[in-house]
Parts: sequence; C-alpha cells; structure tokens
Amino acid sequence: MGRVLKYISVFGGVQGLNVLFSIVRNKLTSVLLGVGGVGLIDVYSRTADLIGSSTNFGLSFSAVQHIAELYGKGCLRDGQELPPRENAALVHYVKLVRSWVVLAALLGFLLTFLLSPLWAAISLGSSRHTTMVMALSPLVALLTLTGGELAVLRGLRRLKAIAIISSIGAFLAILITLPIYWHFGTVGIVPALVISAAMMFLMQLYAAHQVMPYRISLRSWRFLRRGAGMLRLGVGYICTGMICAACELLVRSFIVHCGNFSDVGIFAAGLTLTVTYTRLVFTSMDVEYFPRLSAAKGEPERLNLMVNRQIDVLTLLMAPLLMVFCIAIPLIIPLLYTRDFMEAVPMVYAAASHMFLKAISVPIGYLSLAHSESRLYLLVETSYSIVFLLLSIVGFLLLGVVGVGLALSLGNAVYLGIVWAVYARAYGFSMSAATCRRCMAQFALLLLGIGACAWGEGSAVSIGVAGIVALVLAAHSIRILKTEVQFAGRLRNIFRRRGTKEGHS
Repeated sequence: MGRVLKYISVFGGVQGLNVLFSIVRNKLTSVLLGVGGVGLIDVYSRTADLIGSSTNFGLSFSAVQHIAELYGKGCLRDGQELPPRENAALVHYVKLVRSWVVLAALLGFLLTFLLSPLWAAISLGSSRHTTMVMALSPLVALLTLTGGELAVLRGLRRLKAIAIISSIGAFLAILITLPIYWHFGTVGIVPALVISAAMMFLMQLYAAHQVMPYRISLRSWRFLRRGAGMLRLGVGYICTGMICAACELLVRSFIVHCGNFSDVGIFAAGLTLTVTYTRLVFTSMDVEYFPRLSAAKGEPERLNLMVNRQIDVLTLLMAPLLMVFCIAIPLIIPLLYTRDFMEAVPMVYAAASHMFLKAISVPIGYLSLAHSESRLYLLVETSYSIVFLLLSIVGFLLLGVVGVGLALSLGNAVYLGIVWAVYARAYGFSMSAATCRRCMAQFALLLLGIGACAWGEGSAVSIGVAGIVALVLAAHSIRILKTEVQFAGRLRNIFRRRGTKEGHS
C-alpha cells in the first residue's frame, strides 16, 4: 500500500499543476466563449477522439509493453549496460512502432478529411459544420503521432520527461488558445486545438528523439509486417476505444438534438468537474500499477493482493476528497467558470458517486490488460459504454443534464458488478473482507453526505451534515493510512530529505 501511495503522491503533484492550468484555461474560455462555446469545444474534441481511436490501431498502448520488456532486458558490452539507442533489438522495434504510427496518422487524416460531412452529421447534426470538421484532420493525425512518441517514452521509463512535458504543455496551451478565442471567437476553436496538439507533439518528439533517434521505414512491407503481432494485440483496444468514444459522442449528439449547445456545455463542465479534477487519485495507474500487475500474471494470490491494496488506497483518498468537493461545488463553479454554469451543480451531485465506484472497478478492470486479453477487455468495456449510452438517453429525456449525471453513477455501478463477476471467473479475483467492509462503509457515508448537499440546497443543516460526513471519512482514511503505511513517517522522511538537499545546496 505504501508503494501505491508513493506513486500517487508523486504523479498526483504533477497532475495537480496541470489541473491548476486547466482551471485557469477553463475559466477564461468560459468567459470568452460562453456556455455554447465550451459545448462546441467538447463536441469537436470528442469527434477527434472518436476518429483517432478508430484509426490508431491501439499502438499507443500495445507498443508500451514490448518496448518496456526490451528495455528491461537491456544489452551489455564489457559488462556495461548499453544506452537504448545502441540496443539493436530495441532500436528496430521502436522504428517499427513509429512507422506504423505514421501510417495510422495518415489514415486518420484521410478518413477525417474525406468523411467530414458524415462526421459533422453524426456529431453536430448538420452539414453546416463540415468545413470545421474537415479542419480537424490535422488534429486527428497529431493525436496519433503524439500517442506514438508517448508510448516510446513510457516504454523507456522516461517518466520525468513525460511529467515535465505535460506541465509545460498545459501552460503553453493557455498562452496559445486564449488569444485565438479572444480574437476569433468560436471560429478559432479548431485552429486552437490543432496548434495546441502540434506543440505537444513537437515536445514529445524532441524528448523521445533525445533517447531514441527518430527513424521510420514505410516502403518495405517485409519490415512493416513484423508488426502484425502488435496490431493484433491492439485490435481489442482499438475497438474498445472506438466504441467508448462513439458512445460518448452519441451522448453529446443526442443532447444537441434534443437540447442545444448550452446543454452540452453544462454537461461538459459537470463532467470536467466530476472526473478531471478528481482524477489526480488515478495518476499512478498506467505508470506504476499496470506494469506491476503485468509482472504478476499467473499468480492469483499476488494479483488479488495488489488489486485489493490499490482499491484500499484509491477509495481512502477518493471518499473524503469527493465529500469536500460536493460541499464546495456551489462556490467552485463561479470561480472556475461563470454563473451561467450553475446548472451543472445538480449534475455534479448526481455523478459524484461514480468516481468512488470507479476507484473500485478500475483496479479490477486492469486484470485483463495485464493478461493481454484484448477480447475480454473489449467485451467488458463495451458493456459499460452501451449501458451508459442507454441510461444517458433515458436520463436526459426524464431529468435533463442531471439525468446524464445520474447515468454516470448507475452505469458505473452496473460496470462494477460486471467486471467483478467476469474477472472473478476468469482470473480468480476476490475482494478481501476488510476491503469490502471499508468500501461499503465509505460508500454509505458518501451517499448520505451527497444527499444532504443535494436536497439541503446550501442550508446550514445540509452543510453541517455533509461537513460531519467529510470529517468522519477523512479521520477514517488518515487512521488506516497511518497504521498500514506509516503515512506520517513517510511524509516526515520526504521533508527531511528535502531539507538535507537544501542544506547541501
């Protein structure tokens, strides 16, 4: 549990800085473009994600494992480990990955450009936006290229470079996009997205090139077909990503058809507030948890221990964070956006519990990824996307945007049941009695606090009840972390090391 907490704190700090930049960008964007403009940004971004997920062959994920494996084996000369650029097998594989990434980027560009009327009709319900969707073609290609370089950096464990680039990129995005929005209004949305993506790709490319010089080979089919295994592994992930992105886009398209862009803006703001700003807790999953889980496949007891520890830490951190977040959300929205977005408050209350459920389901869901079971992963993840889509349609028709928030919570409850049942049968997963009791107690308290916030409408009684719940959850989390991972001692050691370094400097 201590290792999990360590990586969450390290990468959570970086993500915290990114969230700060995101807060500034969202605030100024909402002032410059209004609710409708924020909704339009969200629809364009999801459209690019859908096309990119459909054409990137899952390379940004499937390539990481083998790059990490080749890098871990290393290569020796006179007893010394060679740098990555002198490891012939690694150089060859990275060249293969980059070659396929370029082909995928070209495919994404062409499909976006040629089928832009279709994408405009699906995502925006009108061919009037065909020109702007056509202009998304470079964005789709850049997202695929960036994913390829990120896979190289992750496989070579250049985690510091990834963290630095993400922070610099978030800051530069503010400097680039806001002047464009101020001068051009909503017409500048797509150019701003493309320029931001190009800047991020160039930084990722520079960092990866320093470690592994950029080389590709597109003319030799004999060379390219060696990537068949990588592509087969990515099929499940590309289908999953495509289905998930399609369902998310269809939800937004349905809201546009039955409502308007302002409704999409409220939904996007509520989703950002609920998901993005609480995602700090999940930052170590890809970087630390997934590689450890992959190394333990074939050992059910060890896998169960890892999954249960991950669930313990995530829920202990998530429960009090969500409760404080729900208490403060009426104050947060005017601060981060404008008062026009206050309609997102009820949606946030309805969707808040889904992040706690996600803290339980996501660590379990990584089991299929660790076993490279792409078909099973596709089946399970698709079930959630379809359930969420259907619940969102019914929810919006009955309760508007609040109903979509409720669909998030109900959808994740259904997903948790599915992933638990399927992976218990497939991999022998079982949740420990202690973890199960903790999750049930925290979830019950969380629902009580969220209910008080939602129905009390800011009254002194509701704030008092929610505050007491937050204190109880925080005290419980601190007690467990203190006894099981010696959290206070670890924190003191961190500050002592920092103090020693500053003294030497």
